[in-house]
Amino acid sequence: MIRIENKQLVAEFSEHGAETQSIRDARTGREYLWQGDARWWDGRSPILFPITGGLWNGTSRIGGKPFLIPKHGYVASREWSVAEQGADYVVFAYEGTEAEREVFPYDYRLSVRYQLEGNTLRADICVENKGEEAMYFQLGGHPGIMLPDFKEEEPIDGFMRFEGKPDHLLRAGEQGCIEVEQGTLQPKHFPIPMNEKGLVPLCEETFANEALILEEQIAAAVVIDKLGKEMVRVASGAPVWLFWSQQNQHCPYVCCEPWYGLPDLQTFEGDISERAYIQSAPAGGTWKGWYSVEIL
Repeated sequence: MIRIENKQLVAEFSEHGAETQSIRDARTGREYLWQGDARWWDGRSPILFPITGGLWNGTSRIGGKPFLIPKHGYVASREWSVAEQGADYVVFAYEGTEAEREVFPYDYRLSVRYQLEGNTLRADICVENKGEEAMYFQLGGHPGIMLPDFKEEEPIDGFMRFEGKPDHLLRAGEQGCIEVEQGTLQPKHFPIPMNEKGLVPLCEETFANEALILEEQIAAAVVIDKLGKEMVRVASGAPVWLFWSQQNQHCPYVCCEPWYGLPDLQTFEGDISERAYIQSAPAGGTWKGWYSVEIL
């Protein structure tokens, strides 16, 4: 386990997936990151690459050839290396392998720098294209936030407040891909479930369709406990956000996921370069993205 700390926070990470394992208050020891109880979900904060979500019929087309990339990609299951480390930061790196080119045919280096800044853990992610042509991909964060005083018999597990002007949702349906009408997005049919205070209740009904998916609407989300106290703020420059908990089940966590990408639209059979919110790095160039988890 890799540990970094400052006066406010202690954070721990695993080289497996470069995944955050813990974010604790340095003074009280209180844990804010979901701890991976397999009864609900055994992850904690995986990195999604080279796709976010799923592909229509499980297939991506790159340069006229089909490639079977698993949902959310594969780097969360790989062993990363520690490239650099200090008292309050650590950099993990992962190099794409020859064997993986059967699934994703690019030569690349992926790195993530975790830095503690006061009461915030920031993740800066860099994709280096080592090839001689443009590289197309998607990337996402997936931090799970623990909900305190969880009781399965109570109807509400907590709340969320979105920063922005959210007014509609996308919805994933068949094969986990985004529902469309006449080949285009039709998101206005799906209102955001908010209470009279403008907060999103964390409850079975909210996640009846498994996830809330927003695009181009918010810059951050604040997780609030059942008593109305703000706990954690997750922020990012990502164009897509996905909020997930187990479908139709009370859960002691919620995942606030900034995505630089979107699952395929249903029936999509175009090239990877045409995927919704696709990202790219030029030949020999880099791409950068970020998200942060602030303890309030």
